[in-house]
Amino acid sequence: MSELSNKYREIMNELDEKITDKKQLDFVKSKLSEISIIFVDIIDRMSEIVEDKVFDIEKGQKNIESRLTKIQNVIDSIESDIYEENVETEIVCPYCNSEFLAVIGDEEENEIECPDCHNIIELDMTSDNSADDFKTCTGGCQCSGSCSNKKLNNEDDDM
Repeated sequence: MSELSNKYREIMNELDEKITDKKQLDFVKSKLSEISIIFVDIIDRMSEIVEDKVFDIEKGQKNIESRLTKIQNVIDSIESDIYEENVETEIVCPYCNSEFLAVIGDEEENEIECPDCHNIIELDMTSDNSADDFKTCTGGCQCSGSCSNKKLNNEDDDM
């Protein structure tokens, strides 16, 4: 803005030097001042509009950042659910039919003790859903064939 102010003064000084008639000089200076005020007013209004736009953009950016934070929290939660090393699983004891929740950790951990009958239950942590995984014993439990006390009721056995 100081460059504009300097240029304005320079023009006014040139007018003082070139126009000898005092009335004409005052008239020209007054009209030049009016034009300058109009331009400054336009620049001020444009600055306000730009400032409002920047404010709206900043507000929108904060809104987007807030949404991204919420989305990232959901993604982090989903990732922790998917890749969680310790999973809480419902187990039905094949010996006493007691249902309990157990925290299953590493894949190397393949046995767990029933809290009621204290028998050791061997866990099958394979994730392939073959037909053998869904054999049911005659007691109605889904023991995946680990129930050694009961005869398995399997379609293949009927043949």
